[in-house]
Amino acid sequence: MLLYPERGLVLNATAADVAQLCTGEHTVAAIIERLAEKYAPHPREAVEREVLAFLSAIAERGLIRSDG
Repeated sequence: MLLYPERGLVLNATAADVAQLCTGEHTVAAIIERLAEKYAPHPREAVEREVLAFLSAIAERGLIRSDG
């Protein structure tokens, strides 16, 4: 679960994996690469789409931001 002021967002296993890697130490490309390896044999393109969609959704909610 991702908690933010007065709310919570229940994450599935894949979303939780992405959120755990959002430490500021990994680039988006590195997150995608790591999860593509973890979720093989799923196509890398599918993993990339899911990661980007999740990051976009939580960015729209103001839960993450990009400094670069």
